[in-house]
Amino acid sequence: MIELNYENCLSSKIGSQGISREKLGSLEETARKHLEKIKEKKPGFMQLPLRFKEAEKIKKEAEDYKKFKNFVVIGIGGSALGNITLQSALNDYFYNYKKNNPYPRFFVLDNVDPHWTKSLSDLIDPSDTLFNVITKSGSTAETLANFFYFLKQLKDSTENWRDNLVITTGKKGFLKRFSSENGIKTYPVPENVGGRYSVLSEVGLFPAACCGIDTVKLLEGAVDAMENEHVPVLYAALQYYFYKNKGKNINVFMPYSKRLESAADWFRQLWAESLGKNQNTGPTPVKAVGTTDQHSQIQLYMEGPNDKTVSFLEVFERNPEMKIDYPDHFLGGKSLRELFNAECKGTREALTRAKRPNMTFEIPKIDAYNIGELLYQLQASCVISGRMMGIDPFNQPGVELGKRLAYEIMGKEE
Repeated sequence: MIELNYENCLSSKIGSQGISREKLGSLEETARKHLEKIKEKKPGFMQLPLRFKEAEKIKKEAEDYKKFKNFVVIGIGGSALGNITLQSALNDYFYNYKKNNPYPRFFVLDNVDPHWTKSLSDLIDPSDTLFNVITKSGSTAETLANFFYFLKQLKDSTENWRDNLVITTGKKGFLKRFSSENGIKTYPVPENVGGRYSVLSEVGLFPAACCGIDTVKLLEGAVDAMENEHVPVLYAALQYYFYKNKGKNINVFMPYSKRLESAADWFRQLWAESLGKNQNTGPTPVKAVGTTDQHSQIQLYMEGPNDKTVSFLEVFERNPEMKIDYPDHFLGGKSLRELFNAECKGTREALTRAKRPNMTFEIPKIDAYNIGELLYQLQASCVISGRMMGIDPFNQPGVELGKRLAYEIMGKEE
């Protein structure tokens, strides 16, 4: 199981910037009470790990789509970030370049930057591509714009263009009507699940299954996370304490794993959109990646304002050794793995000596089970944190005004 090492948050380690064991125990109890109240209301994301029949069905249906050379997700926000996270973590980093890959190449189009869309258009043959269009509302402008662009290309390249589309959407909206009118294969987005909480629904499971990821194992990990509530309760209690009592209004999320870099992007949306509410509430999530950002951000975290917590993700599986064959240097005879691990330990110890609170998610290995467990833990801790702060972690009213103004500029009438 994934554990949370919080020793470097204790006052016994970092003095007045830390928390006592007694205070932490009290806050854990408070957080656990909030969790029990949350569970009574049965929020949608807490039901997703239990949907094994749906996962098995998706896994079987995904076999029909292995024939495509390319798989393109068209979506934005929660419709895209969870999918990128699963693919980056669970498939080879250069997955798209592997020879004799039995699964389609994988792309996510989550921006309407025309250069990006054009680059993808130049790369792929639409007739040999499955497009999975994902939006719960069925009317997200960025998603529809990219969809319309490729729909024209599809219709121009093949008479059977409908076979190249799978739409994942809610019960109403443009895409629901479009799929019904044209007989397009459709997956539902559960009505009680918002985008940033949807990675373990059809939103994430279908693309994952089409690219060879074991979706059942994802759910098994999430189920075990539901039964082992200690980690999300503890993380929520720590984050609440440092935000409310020590002025730590920045949460740096720093995986020591290139494979988990995209998980930091996913976490950033989860934390920001869920907890930034009521004009004055919400810690700011910041993405950092070890060892890369030791050379770009750590100076600030060490000697800048002491207004941050750092959440490390450390993976304990034995990575490839990759020996360094240069005997006349102190690195000679060592391995990339040894240096990578030393960098993580050194950064964590340096922050602790500088009295900067930090905690570490200890992950046994990166596989579907552990990723399912991790994603559920982070979602649960976010919801608990929101309830402790007295806000609704499921809505996002601040997003809507910018959308409405953009749509008005494009000519949409109320």
